[in-house]
Amino acid sequence: SSYSATSAGSYTVTITSNGCTTTSSAVSVTVGTAPSATITAGGSTTFCSGASVTLSANTGTGLTYQWRRNGTAITGGTSSNYAATQAGTYTVVITSGGCSTTSAGTTVTVNASPTASITANGATAFCSGGSVVLNAATGTGYTYGWRRNGAVISGATASSYTASQAGSYTVVVSASGCSATSAAVQVTVGSAPSAT
Repeated sequence: SSYSATSAGSYTVTITSNGCTTTSSAVSVTVGTAPSATITAGGSTTFCSGASVTLSANTGTGLTYQWRRNGTAITGGTSSNYAATQAGTYTVVITSGGCSTTSAGTTVTVNASPTASITANGATAFCSGGSVVLNAATGTGYTYGWRRNGAVISGATASSYTASQAGSYTVVVSASGCSATSAAVQVTVGSAPSAT
């Protein structure tokens, strides 16, 4: 008494009872073609905090789009491109003629930038012959590069540096492929007076 139609066409049913037969009026079934749904990344999907990657869906006439992150619809994510700035698994639902297809997921990884700061272990103004130890913030996997007046200090790759020269000191801290530069610390070295 029922039939599951999966193909397009004009369907009728003939009903017979007590030798009498009646044929119904036709019901037209239309089967649309589901659109393809793919994502292409316009760059690396692993990047540092503050960066982004453009995800592009396939295009075509009459297609509409809904981007999702971790299965949740993204507000305003209804164009064929989406600039992803957050970590997660991105998919796009593409609709055409009432038929929808969800793409495979594209995983975006966002690495946090390390903390870059300098703490002086003493006065930053002293007389010639003195020094001050500058300590950078530490963290797992951190590497360091100290600079004075913007120039790299050769061999200064520890988490601390003993400054004995006047200048503006910064440290570049790197971890997981991401880098951050600290604010500058000014060191002043005074000349000792002559005593005769």
